[in-house]
Amino acid sequence: MEVVNTTLLSIALFIQLILAPLIYLVTSSSKKLGDTLSIIVSATPLIIVAYFFNTVYNGLIVYEEHPWIPVFGLKLGFQLDSASYPFALLISLMGFLATIYSTKYMEHEHGYPAYMALLLMFNTGMLGVVLATNLFLLYIFWELMLIPSYFLIAYWGTGRPRIIGFKYFVFTHAGALAMLFGIIWLYVLYGTLEISQLSILLTDRAENFYISILIFIGAAVKMAVFPFHTWLPDAHAEAPTPISVLLSGVMIKTGAYLIIRILLGLFSWVMPIMNIPIIILALISMVWGGVMALVQTDVKRVLAYSSISQVGYILFGLVTLTPIGIAGGVFHVLNHGFAKGLLFMCSGVLIYVLNERDLSKLGGLASRMPVTATAMLLGALSIAGTPPLGGFASEWMIFSGGIDAGLTIYTAIAIANTAITAGYYLRMIRAVFFLQPKHDLSKVHDAPLTMTAPMSILIFLVVILGFLNYPVTSIITHAVTHIIKM
Repeated sequence: MEVVNTTLLSIALFIQLILAPLIYLVTSSSKKLGDTLSIIVSATPLIIVAYFFNTVYNGLIVYEEHPWIPVFGLKLGFQLDSASYPFALLISLMGFLATIYSTKYMEHEHGYPAYMALLLMFNTGMLGVVLATNLFLLYIFWELMLIPSYFLIAYWGTGRPRIIGFKYFVFTHAGALAMLFGIIWLYVLYGTLEISQLSILLTDRAENFYISILIFIGAAVKMAVFPFHTWLPDAHAEAPTPISVLLSGVMIKTGAYLIIRILLGLFSWVMPIMNIPIIILALISMVWGGVMALVQTDVKRVLAYSSISQVGYILFGLVTLTPIGIAGGVFHVLNHGFAKGLLFMCSGVLIYVLNERDLSKLGGLASRMPVTATAMLLGALSIAGTPPLGGFASEWMIFSGGIDAGLTIYTAIAIANTAITAGYYLRMIRAVFFLQPKHDLSKVHDAPLTMTAPMSILIFLVVILGFLNYPVTSIITHAVTHIIKM
């Protein structure tokens, strides 16, 4: 396969990390200048990733490599191919939109310059995970993703942020350590951590089964798959809204990338042994997350529990081990990321305008907040799998994969659970926008432009991915057929 060498990937990756201290200093003296610089810096990875769309679409690999630690055979390598591209696009776009959204939503919060610097570092960690070409570098970015997000939750969260942040840190770090043990074990067995070399050297030996379990635990904790999910409702609900956008819409998807790149890409012969237990966990996640969302009275907690349910769909698609099922799981990563990011932004509007998120204290807002009402309805319907929105297309692919794999009963349960998804979202929208008003509507207004602009972009994506999704699904299909070994 033809490789395109470049130095742009390191720019896309490190520009936010390197300039984060500068943005902290600039924002401390001039918020307007700091915000402008933050938006430009966060846009850079998106521009570079978008620039390589046609390259990846044509089946080429964008690659960059530098010497790093020769004694361990490690290289500083970054790669953008059909498997990593959907994730890189999601991370760079949502990071950019969350930065714009933060400039207004967080402007009156304490320590705003530090918040913006940590946000950019968080974006770097997530992007590094999907671009890294060796497992040691991937683990470094995995931890870089964790540390800034902990401080963003612990110091700018609501409720009991220190306790919630600590719980988040302990759970996700425990998952990271399980993954690290698996990585070390691989190095001991094969003498390399380069993913491309491991794809050639790995053999069907008993140790690989246990390594796969360790890697899966790391991915499952990050995705908040049942029973590793208990950190998510508090962390996602109590984090500042722009961080909730990234945690739920983006960060948990790095666990899905780990499954695709490592478990499906390197340990394909182990997966048929593991797939039924994992499918059962996926179904429990779907149902448990949906039922819990159905009884919540807090808007952000509804959305948080919904994320547990939806990662069940993503995981289900990936472990059907059929081309269309895996492609559907990857496509749902995008659809859920855009729709859930949109929904969390809508919840942020309610908090920003009304300082309220309790369903029992909201109502009648549709006429005064038309953009937010439209956005929340479209985002909810997409996640519920309503045609012709993007979520319907990816869920249809997931269910088709389940049927093709002969998992008829499991697939029927997954399909039936979409009714629960529609139920809790329609209940939420009815309570927020159409029941008897609980506020003086004359004082209610829609969000400012810096909040509605990112929401409008996500509205467009939620709708268009239901109609014109071929370029994206073509890249995903290429990943399934060429990168993932089946």
